[in-house]
Amino acid sequence: MELNKIYNIDCIEGLKQLEDNSIDLIITSPPYNKMGLNGFQKGKKWHGTIIYDNDINSDNMNEEDYQNWQIEFLTECFRVLKKDGSMFYNHKNRIHKGTIISPYQWLFKTPFLIRQEIIWDRGSTHNVNRCRFLPTTELIFWLTKSPSPRFDRTLDTPFKNEVWSFPFQINTEHPAPFPLELPDNIIHCVAKGETITVLDPFMGGGTTAIAAIKHNCNYIGFEKAENYCKLAEKNIQEYKEKGE
Repeated sequence: MELNKIYNIDCIEGLKQLEDNSIDLIITSPPYNKMGLNGFQKGKKWHGTIIYDNDINSDNMNEEDYQNWQIEFLTECFRVLKKDGSMFYNHKNRIHKGTIISPYQWLFKTPFLIRQEIIWDRGSTHNVNRCRFLPTTELIFWLTKSPSPRFDRTLDTPFKNEVWSFPFQINTEHPAPFPLELPDNIIHCVAKGETITVLDPFMGGGTTAIAAIKHNCNYIGFEKAENYCKLAEKNIQEYKEKGE
């Protein structure tokens, strides 16, 4: 596959076209399957629900099927990562019938080593249910192939501990973009000033690609929705034109 390109393709189909041990770093956030757990709320989708080509069922899977899909996806990610590579997987604890469903339920079924759990403090939430404390955090799981991944925390970075505080983005063009600070901090510490290849299998609005460009790294992106591919390309072009 060509570098510095976003492919309008399903994530697993795209991963199968990559060679073993070919990617330095993966940063991504899959759909959370909110509809699959909670269904419609007064006839409307939940905030952050990903809709592919107007198909709300894309984020409305049977939970067992969803978890099996994530295991298949993560296993392919493990295959394409280099031996000293890392994957940073943004997900969250979800509530269903009064109890938490944790990503650990499927992460432990993958070949990855779970190196660290990073807490993203978003500062606010759209979920104001009075039956529990406000859920203002998401999780970033650092997954590796080996106990000694490429990484240097001593570099000049604003986030040196395992709690990262920055607000989520409100974007009318994509329902769940993560802020530039997230991939920016990761790439800074993993690339260590060198040109590496960064993959985002759920590219969305192109944030990971923009962070890679910022650090003079290469990127590859997969995005099955054509409208999000166009959005990512537009955002990347705008970033380049600003010359930041």
